[in-house]
Amino acid sequence: MNAIQSRQACMKANGASMGVMVPMIKGEKAYDGAAVQEALAKAEAACAGWAGWWGEDTKSGGATETWAKDEIWTDMAGFEAAGGKYVAAFGALKASTDEASFKAAFGDFGGTCKGCHEQFRRPKQ
Repeated sequence: MNAIQSRQACMKANGASMGVMVPMIKGEKAYDGAAVQEALAKAEAACAGWAGWWGEDTKSGGATETWAKDEIWTDMAGFEAAGGKYVAAFGALKASTDEASFKAAFGDFGGTCKGCHEQFRRPKQ
């Protein structure tokens, strides 16, 4: 798997974790701490190599389409800062031990996803 495919697998795992958690946030499903932790563990495993997936040679994907904006490489400091916010919010969410702490941490976590996507990811076409 190349760097772009690894990034995409990471994002798919993050999306799958959101698919587990969002219904709990919306009250559509009962809170299930074990399911939350399992989903987060899968996302964490899929994203373990994140820091090494952003070389200059990964701006375009050739045969693998990428939705990464050039701003990642022109504002690497901003991208890394956004990544740091995500890591902190992910850690807080992973540290949640009950429904109240899960719900308290989820807002910041979701906000980091949205903020990074708005600034550093072009829409899929």
